[in-house]
Amino acid sequence: MPYPLVADILTNTRPVLAVETTGLDGIASTFSGLFARFDILSEPQLLIQTIDSLSLLVATILTVTGGICLLRGFRWHKPIVLLLALLGGIGLGYALSLSMGRSLVIALAVGLLCATLAAPMLKWTIAILAGTVGAFVGANLWGLLSPDHSSEAWAGAGMGFITLALASFLLSRLVVTFFMTVSGAVLFVGGTIGLLLRFDAIREPIIEHLHEVPRMIPLLMAVAAIIGFVIQRPSLDASAETAGDHPED
Repeated sequence: MPYPLVADILTNTRPVLAVETTGLDGIASTFSGLFARFDILSEPQLLIQTIDSLSLLVATILTVTGGICLLRGFRWHKPIVLLLALLGGIGLGYALSLSMGRSLVIALAVGLLCATLAAPMLKWTIAILAGTVGAFVGANLWGLLSPDHSSEAWAGAGMGFITLALASFLLSRLVVTFFMTVSGAVLFVGGTIGLLLRFDAIREPIIEHLHEVPRMIPLLMAVAAIIGFVIQRPSLDASAETAGDHPED
Protein backbone atom coordinates (compact mmCIF):
# COMPACT_ATOMS: atom_id res chain seq x y z
CA MET A 1 0.00 0.00 0.00
CA PRO A 2 1.44 3.42 -0.97
CA TYR A 3 -0.03 5.30 2.00
CA PRO A 4 2.05 3.69 4.78
CA LEU A 5 5.12 3.76 2.52
CA VAL A 6 4.94 7.52 1.96
CA ALA A 7 4.03 8.12 5.59
CA ASP A 8 7.04 6.10 6.68
CA ILE A 9 9.37 8.07 4.38
CA LEU A 10 8.04 11.42 5.60
CA THR A 11 8.18 10.41 9.25
CA ASN A 12 11.74 9.20 9.02
CA THR A 13 13.03 12.29 7.24
CA ARG A 14 11.73 14.48 10.06
CA PRO A 15 15.18 15.31 11.56
CA VAL A 16 15.98 17.23 8.36
CA LEU A 17 12.54 18.58 7.48
CA ALA A 18 11.11 19.21 10.94
CA VAL A 19 10.67 22.93 11.58
CA GLU A 20 8.19 24.03 14.18
CA THR A 21 6.04 26.78 12.73
CA THR A 22 2.82 28.54 13.67
CA GLY A 23 0.82 31.36 12.16
CA LEU A 24 0.81 32.91 8.73
CA ASP A 25 4.61 33.15 8.57
CA GLY A 26 4.94 29.37 8.87
CA ILE A 27 5.83 28.80 5.24
CA ALA A 28 8.65 31.35 5.30
CA SER A 29 9.99 29.89 8.54
CA THR A 30 9.83 26.40 7.09
CA PHE A 31 11.89 27.35 4.03
CA SER A 32 14.41 29.15 6.26
CA GLY A 33 14.80 25.99 8.29
CA LEU A 34 15.23 23.84 5.19
CA PHE A 35 17.92 26.07 3.71
CA ALA A 36 19.65 26.21 7.10
CA ARG A 37 20.02 22.42 6.86
CA PHE A 38 21.22 22.41 3.26
CA ASP A 39 24.83 22.07 4.36
CA ILE A 40 24.09 18.97 6.42
CA LEU A 41 27.32 17.24 5.35
CA SER A 42 29.30 19.86 7.24
CA GLU A 43 27.25 19.18 10.39
CA PRO A 44 28.28 15.64 11.44
CA GLN A 45 25.97 15.42 14.46
CA LEU A 46 22.84 16.28 12.48
CA LEU A 47 23.95 14.03 9.61
CA ILE A 48 24.48 11.01 11.87
CA GLN A 49 21.20 11.70 13.67
CA THR A 50 19.32 11.88 10.37
CA ILE A 51 20.82 8.65 9.01
CA ASP A 52 20.23 6.88 12.32
CA SER A 53 16.55 7.89 12.24
CA LEU A 54 15.94 6.08 8.93
CA SER A 55 13.82 2.96 9.18
CA LEU A 56 14.81 -0.30 7.52
CA LEU A 57 12.32 0.31 4.70
CA VAL A 58 13.45 3.87 3.97
CA ALA A 59 17.14 2.95 4.17
CA THR A 60 16.55 0.12 1.68
CA ILE A 61 14.71 2.42 -0.74
CA LEU A 62 17.49 5.02 -0.54
CA THR A 63 20.17 2.40 -1.11
CA VAL A 64 18.45 0.88 -4.15
CA THR A 65 17.57 4.28 -5.65
CA GLY A 66 21.09 5.56 -5.08
CA GLY A 67 22.61 2.45 -6.64
CA ILE A 68 20.45 2.87 -9.75
CA CYS A 69 21.47 6.53 -10.05
CA LEU A 70 25.13 5.60 -9.67
CA LEU A 71 25.12 2.78 -12.21
CA ARG A 72 22.38 3.70 -14.70
CA GLY A 73 21.55 7.30 -13.92
CA PHE A 74 22.45 8.77 -17.30
CA ARG A 75 20.89 5.95 -19.36
CA TRP A 76 17.63 6.06 -17.41
CA HIS A 77 17.70 9.75 -16.56
CA LYS A 78 14.24 10.63 -17.93
CA PRO A 79 12.18 8.34 -15.66
CA ILE A 80 14.55 9.03 -12.77
CA VAL A 81 14.09 12.79 -13.21
CA LEU A 82 10.31 12.36 -13.08
CA LEU A 83 10.63 10.18 -9.99
CA LEU A 84 12.89 12.76 -8.34
CA ALA A 85 10.38 15.48 -9.23
CA LEU A 86 7.65 13.43 -7.56
CA LEU A 87 9.72 12.77 -4.43
CA GLY A 88 10.93 16.38 -4.32
CA GLY A 89 7.36 17.60 -4.62
CA ILE A 90 6.29 15.30 -1.79
CA GLY A 91 9.09 16.67 0.38
CA LEU A 92 8.18 20.24 -0.55
CA GLY A 93 4.50 19.59 0.17
CA TYR A 94 5.38 18.05 3.51
CA ALA A 95 7.55 21.05 4.38
CA LEU A 96 4.75 23.43 3.43
CA SER A 97 2.21 21.42 5.43
CA LEU A 98 4.25 21.87 8.61
CA SER A 99 2.45 25.18 9.04
CA MET A 100 -0.91 23.44 8.57
CA GLY A 101 -0.54 20.45 10.84
CA ARG A 102 1.50 18.11 8.59
CA SER A 103 -0.96 16.83 6.00
CA LEU A 104 -0.03 13.78 3.90
CA VAL A 105 -2.69 14.77 1.36
CA ILE A 106 -0.95 18.10 0.73
CA ALA A 107 2.41 16.37 0.36
CA LEU A 108 1.06 13.88 -2.19
CA ALA A 109 -0.85 16.57 -4.09
CA VAL A 110 2.22 18.78 -4.43
CA GLY A 111 4.31 15.74 -5.44
CA LEU A 112 1.88 14.76 -8.20
CA LEU A 113 1.69 18.38 -9.36
CA CYS A 114 5.49 18.63 -9.62
CA ALA A 115 5.74 15.32 -11.53
CA THR A 116 2.93 16.37 -13.90
CA LEU A 117 4.57 19.72 -14.63
CA ALA A 118 7.99 18.12 -15.01
CA ALA A 119 6.96 15.73 -17.81
CA PRO A 120 6.40 18.33 -20.57
CA MET A 121 9.23 20.56 -19.33
CA LEU A 122 11.98 17.99 -18.91
CA LYS A 123 14.87 20.33 -19.78
CA TRP A 124 13.75 22.89 -17.23
CA THR A 125 13.20 20.16 -14.65
CA ILE A 126 16.74 18.89 -15.25
CA ALA A 127 18.03 22.45 -14.86
CA ILE A 128 16.21 22.85 -11.53
CA LEU A 129 17.39 19.48 -10.22
CA ALA A 130 20.95 20.11 -11.41
CA GLY A 131 20.87 23.54 -9.78
CA THR A 132 19.60 22.00 -6.55
CA VAL A 133 22.43 19.46 -6.56
CA GLY A 134 24.86 22.29 -7.35
CA ALA A 135 23.50 24.28 -4.41
CA PHE A 136 23.86 21.23 -2.17
CA VAL A 137 27.46 20.69 -3.29
CA GLY A 138 28.30 24.39 -3.03
CA ALA A 139 26.83 24.80 0.45
CA ASN A 140 28.58 21.72 1.80
CA LEU A 141 31.92 22.57 0.20
CA TRP A 142 31.67 26.01 1.76
CA GLY A 143 30.91 24.53 5.17
CA LEU A 144 33.61 21.84 4.93
CA LEU A 145 36.38 24.09 3.62
CA SER A 146 35.52 27.14 5.70
CA PRO A 147 33.81 26.00 8.92
CA ASP A 148 34.40 29.38 10.56
CA HIS A 149 32.13 30.97 7.94
CA SER A 150 29.54 28.18 7.75
CA SER A 151 26.77 30.72 8.38
CA GLU A 152 27.49 32.12 4.91
CA ALA A 153 27.09 28.77 3.16
CA TRP A 154 24.15 30.26 1.28
CA ALA A 155 26.71 32.04 -0.94
CA GLY A 156 28.24 28.71 -1.99
CA ALA A 157 24.76 27.30 -2.52
CA GLY A 158 23.81 30.21 -4.75
CA MET A 159 26.93 29.93 -6.87
CA GLY A 160 26.48 26.17 -7.19
CA PHE A 161 22.84 26.53 -8.24
CA ILE A 162 23.54 29.16 -10.88
CA THR A 163 26.55 27.29 -12.28
CA LEU A 164 24.90 23.90 -12.75
CA ALA A 165 21.49 25.26 -13.77
CA LEU A 166 23.04 27.26 -16.62
CA ALA A 167 25.49 24.51 -17.53
CA SER A 168 22.61 22.05 -17.93
CA PHE A 169 21.56 23.90 -21.11
CA LEU A 170 25.08 23.98 -22.56
CA LEU A 171 26.56 20.68 -21.35
CA SER A 172 23.40 18.71 -20.71
CA ARG A 173 24.86 15.19 -20.87
CA LEU A 174 27.78 16.02 -18.61
CA VAL A 175 25.60 17.84 -16.10
CA VAL A 176 22.99 15.05 -16.05
CA THR A 177 25.72 12.50 -15.37
CA PHE A 178 27.18 14.71 -12.64
CA PHE A 179 23.99 15.34 -10.73
CA MET A 180 22.89 11.72 -11.09
CA THR A 181 26.15 10.45 -9.63
CA VAL A 182 26.22 13.02 -6.82
CA SER A 183 22.60 12.44 -5.80
CA GLY A 184 23.08 8.69 -6.19
CA ALA A 185 26.17 8.76 -3.99
CA VAL A 186 24.38 10.69 -1.25
CA LEU A 187 21.38 8.32 -1.30
CA PHE A 188 23.47 5.15 -1.59
CA VAL A 189 25.96 5.95 1.17
CA GLY A 190 23.30 7.35 3.49
CA GLY A 191 21.00 4.38 2.91
CA THR A 192 23.80 1.82 3.28
CA ILE A 193 24.96 3.29 6.59
CA GLY A 194 21.32 3.40 7.71
CA LEU A 195 21.01 -0.31 6.93
CA LEU A 196 24.22 -1.14 8.82
CA LEU A 197 22.97 0.78 11.85
CA ARG A 198 19.96 -1.56 12.02
CA PHE A 199 22.24 -4.41 13.12
CA ASP A 200 22.73 -4.24 16.88
CA ALA A 201 26.04 -6.14 16.75
CA ILE A 202 27.80 -3.40 14.76
CA ARG A 203 25.65 -0.37 15.52
CA GLU A 204 27.66 1.06 18.42
CA PRO A 205 31.11 0.62 16.81
CA ILE A 206 29.90 2.32 13.62
CA ILE A 207 28.36 5.29 15.44
CA GLU A 208 31.45 5.66 17.61
CA HIS A 209 33.73 5.60 14.56
CA LEU A 210 31.55 8.12 12.72
CA HIS A 211 31.84 10.48 15.69
CA GLU A 212 35.61 9.98 15.82
CA VAL A 213 36.01 10.67 12.09
CA PRO A 214 33.25 13.23 11.32
CA ARG A 215 34.34 13.74 7.70
CA MET A 216 34.09 10.05 6.82
CA ILE A 217 30.56 10.19 5.41
CA PRO A 218 31.26 13.12 3.01
CA LEU A 219 34.45 11.35 1.91
CA LEU A 220 32.58 8.10 1.20
CA MET A 221 29.97 10.04 -0.78
CA ALA A 222 32.68 11.77 -2.83
CA VAL A 223 34.38 8.44 -3.59
CA ALA A 224 31.06 6.84 -4.57
CA ALA A 225 30.24 9.79 -6.86
CA ILE A 226 33.61 9.55 -8.62
CA ILE A 227 33.23 5.79 -9.10
CA GLY A 228 29.71 6.27 -10.46
CA PHE A 229 30.87 8.96 -12.88
CA VAL A 230 33.66 6.71 -14.18
CA ILE A 231 31.23 3.79 -14.60
CA GLN A 232 28.76 5.93 -16.56
CA ARG A 233 31.39 7.67 -18.68
CA PRO A 234 31.18 5.09 -21.55
CA SER A 235 27.42 5.72 -21.81
CA LEU A 236 28.09 9.45 -21.90
CA ASP A 237 30.64 9.07 -24.72
CA ALA A 238 28.37 6.73 -26.68
CA SER A 239 25.49 9.19 -26.41
CA ALA A 240 27.70 12.03 -27.63
CA GLU A 241 28.79 9.97 -30.65
CA THR A 242 25.17 9.08 -31.46
CA ALA A 243 24.16 12.73 -31.26
CA GLY A 244 27.01 13.62 -33.60
CA ASP A 245 25.86 11.03 -36.14
CA HIS A 246 22.26 12.30 -35.96
CA PRO A 247 22.44 16.07 -35.38
CA GLU A 248 18.82 16.52 -36.36
CA ASP A 249 17.79 14.80 -33.09
